[in-house]
Amino acid sequence: MKIKITIAFIIASFLIIAIASPVKAVKSNGTLMTDIMAKGDDLDITGATNFIMAKIIDNKAHVEFQSKIYNDLGEKIYEMKGKLKNGLLLTTEFYFPCPLFNVWWINVWYIEGEGELKTTDTDIQIFFRNSFIITFPNTEGKYKSANIVMLFSPKAEYYEFEFDSEGNLLPPPINEEPKIWEQGGWVIVGAIWYVPELGAEIGPIGPASYLTKYMEK
Repeated sequence: MKIKITIAFIIASFLIIAIASPVKAVKSNGTLMTDIMAKGDDLDITGATNFIMAKIIDNKAHVEFQSKIYNDLGEKIYEMKGKLKNGLLLTTEFYFPCPLFNVWWINVWYIEGEGELKTTDTDIQIFFRNSFIITFPNTEGKYKSANIVMLFSPKAEYYEFEFDSEGNLLPPPINEEPKIWEQGGWVIVGAIWYVPELGAEIGPIGPASYLTKYMEK
């Protein structure tokens, strides 16, 4: 129980800190365009299906995404749509602890910018990222301005969680060779949103899926 609570606290604290910490945009690596698509089941939410599309030219990103959540009867109970134009690729070396798979994801691309979000006019609670129950965004069926964040892992590089003798999560062993996730790369995109249950803004709250297309030109 202590380990689980510790991880949940770390994730909540990390996300709150991360969105409050500005990062300079990365320099162009010479790639003209990166084309990304993810379509299929959500990695976290049972009964949810996603579509995510993004194009990154130099360090500028255009992102569109959609998520639909269904109940046990196959009825749609919630939908989220979002878009981001001229988002900034801030870093390709982002890392964070993931309680969903109990790993540190590393070398993650971090994209952020001011975009728009539209959701079903429904207050729905979700057990978020295997950490805590939160109320998902409700824009009352209208597009509203929102800070949009996308985390993208082309290689799905990771380190497994390790704990000290007291059950505290240790930092990633960055000097060791990382492992590669067998299912391949993934992408998470969503809004930074105020969550009443935590009394703070966290994110990204939105769809997470494995990549179905990844191409650099």
